[in-house]
Parts: sequence; C-alpha cells; structure tokens
Amino acid sequence: MTTKNEQLLNEIADFLVVYMKSGKLNVNSFVKDPHLNIRNIEDLLKVHFLLKKDVVEFVSRLPVRIRKFKTSTTVQSRVASGQVKGQMNWPRTFKERLSTGNQDTSLYAYHERSRLYQMKENLVLKEMLSILYRILFHDIRSERFANYGWFQTWKDLKPVLKNIYEKNIYLNRIQSADTAVTGRMIQDTLKHRNPLYRDAAKILLAYRKVMDFEVDQREVMELLKETFIEPEKEEVLFELYWVIQFIKQGSRQARLHLIDGKNNLVAQWEDQHFRYDLYHDSTGSNELIFEVSLAEVKESSHPYLVRKVRSIEAAETFSSIIDPNRKKDSSLWRGRPDILLEVRDKESNKLVKVVIGEVKYTPNKNYAIQGLRELVDYLYFVKDREGNYIFENDLGEEVEIMGALFLDEIEVQEGKDDGAVQIVSMRSDNKGEKLFEWIQKKKF
Repeated sequence: MTTKNEQLLNEIADFLVVYMKSGKLNVNSFVKDPHLNIRNIEDLLKVHFLLKKDVVEFVSRLPVRIRKFKTSTTVQSRVASGQVKGQMNWPRTFKERLSTGNQDTSLYAYHERSRLYQMKENLVLKEMLSILYRILFHDIRSERFANYGWFQTWKDLKPVLKNIYEKNIYLNRIQSADTAVTGRMIQDTLKHRNPLYRDAAKILLAYRKVMDFEVDQREVMELLKETFIEPEKEEVLFELYWVIQFIKQGSRQARLHLIDGKNNLVAQWEDQHFRYDLYHDSTGSNELIFEVSLAEVKESSHPYLVRKVRSIEAAETFSSIIDPNRKKDSSLWRGRPDILLEVRDKESNKLVKVVIGEVKYTPNKNYAIQGLRELVDYLYFVKDREGNYIFENDLGEEVEIMGALFLDEIEVQEGKDDGAVQIVSMRSDNKGEKLFEWIQKKKF
C-alpha cells in the first residue's frame, strides 16, 4: 500500500473510531464495485468478525467438536392405554387399573426418558452458529467475495458450516428463538469444561462487542485495507477522505449525527443558527435540481442549440435499436455532485447555502481542469424545485451557491479565489483545513 493510502487510511480510521457509536455511516455510495457489496459499517464489521483468527479456528474444528454435543436426560412417569414407551412401572400400573375397577387391562404405567436440548450452553452454541450462518448466507452475500484473497479460507469453511447448521439433528432440536441468550448465560458458558461451548461463548461475546463498535483504530485500518481498499479503488478512498474532512471541520462545535439515510445522505449536524446536510454522490434533497431538459432549449434559434437538440433526439431514436425497452432520455445536461452540502436556517428551515464539491484523484492537470469545468457547470445549472436557476440570478440573493474542487498532488497557486470557487490540493499546506472558514465567510 502506498504512503498516500496509509495517510488517507489513518484519517478515515481515526474518524470512524471516534464517531461510530453515534450511528451508521453509509459506505455504499463509495463502493462502486458491485461485486464487493458492502452496504454499511455494520456489514463491514461483520466481515471483520469473520476474518478473526478465533472465528476461523472455531469453524475449522467444529466437525470434530460437535460430536461432544451435550444433552441431559429427564425421567417422567406416564400412563397410557395399549402402549409402553419406556421402563414398566408395575406398582403404579396395578394401582391405575384398580382405580378403574380393572375394566381396562390394557392400561400401563411406565417411566419415559427424554433428552433435553434447551441447556444454556446449547443455546449459546446455537446462537453463535446462527449468527455465522446468517452473515455468510444472508447479510453480506458472501459468494461475491469468492475472488478476494482475504476470503479464500471461508470458501472451504462455508459448506462445512452450512452442513452442520442445516443437518445436525441435535442443533435442529434447539429452539433458540424461544429463549434469548443473555450476557449472564454467555459468562457462565465461558467457564464450561467443553471447549466447544467455551469457545462459542468467547466468540459470541466478541461478536457483540464488535457490533457495539468496540473496535480500535488499528482494527478499523486493517478492516478497510482487507475488505474495502484496493489499488484500483484509490479514487474511492480519496472521495471518502474529503467527505470526512467536511464532517470533521464542520462539526467541531456541534454534535455529529452519522446516519444511514436515503439519497446517500452521509451526515447531519447543527450549530447555533444552521443545520447541515451532507451528501455523497447525490443530487441532495428535493429542493435542488441538477438537470437541464431539452424542452428548455428546444425553441431556441441558435444554430448550435438547434443541432444539439436534433443530435440528442436522433441518438435516442437509434438507441431503441439496441434496447427497445430503454427509457427515453430528455435531458440536455444532468449532474450528480461528488459532495453536496445543504445549509438551512434552523428557525425557518429555509435553504440559505449550497456547497458543491468535485473530487479528482489525478496528477494530470488537464483532467483536473476538466473537473473544474464540471464543477462550474454544477454552479451555473443548479435550480430550485420550481426549475429556476439559482447561481448569478435573483435567487442567488437568497441561496448562495459555492463550489470546491479537491485535487491530489497538483500545485495550485495560493490566494487565487473568485469568491464562488475554491481549489484545494493535497499539496497545499492546509489540505482543506480552512475549508469551513471559506464556506462561512460570506453570508453566515
């Protein structure tokens, strides 16, 4: 892993450790690879749990250890007519017959032995195996990890767990849904002489700690390295880094609320006067429109626009040859910002500022300039919900539009700022540390 990635990972891991307990961070919008299929921090932690050495060893030894499955036996005295399912109890048989006047000579009393499975150690074991089974076969769709090196051990262990969990007759007789496994039950089972139960309790306790976000920075870094970050995803890591910079800098004096919401809403926080909604790879709330339709320019007589409309309409007609069911695209321009911050007045709930961020992970200056053009397009084309342009328009007096371009190691001349656009480079000394000073300096 490169030094740059280590630096970014340090920032991200530290952030996640500090704020995990505040809620959930939605990472789905950062994971462009559909094969990875990690939706949120909880799924990431479940993968982390699977990779723990103790968990792997527990499942590896399970086929042998399960043979020492423990049950207890109870003896109950029963009376039945015409059938015996245990050791005869002659004294009671004669007594029962005499009570009926010896009218039923097929009446028998007997001792029936029954096996009990609902013991606390068995409940702990079943709970642990249920969790592993649910993670592997339902929660994270682990078959998608087949080609990842870190998952190779589980390719062999999955069928082992599946066979035991689904076909072991003793496990199937444990009705774990009827009894909740308490912390006291786990603590008691930790002292069990049988390593099958002792280790199951140990792992179940570890799982509950992991899902309560009791992990340190080192664990989170390893987790991200193993299951989230690969060389081809460095640009994803770079986007996540800048989203976190927005949150860390914007929420220094406010309580941060990480949520797993709709429309890729990553975070919300407040200060004394304003509420902040931060989005990633999103068009934000229903108050903003990032689209220019063909209908808006169709009546124009400008030769370029006339031909542009015809070109798009012709392309839509030809595309039906490839896909007859494709939904028609009636847009001249459409955008989806990498980062979007909406700021509202707390008293009126009125939108007062929009900050749009474009992220370009590249050393190429031409590609960076392309990103700058995309950013400026966002500024000039964003509309309110009624379809009115905001930037450099009458609405601009009510809602301020600002844009920030985030670059890698590209040298940027300091002090160049036109008021509406800020360019931040990883080569800069502050690396965006003054981002919120710039955001707040005008109308706030």
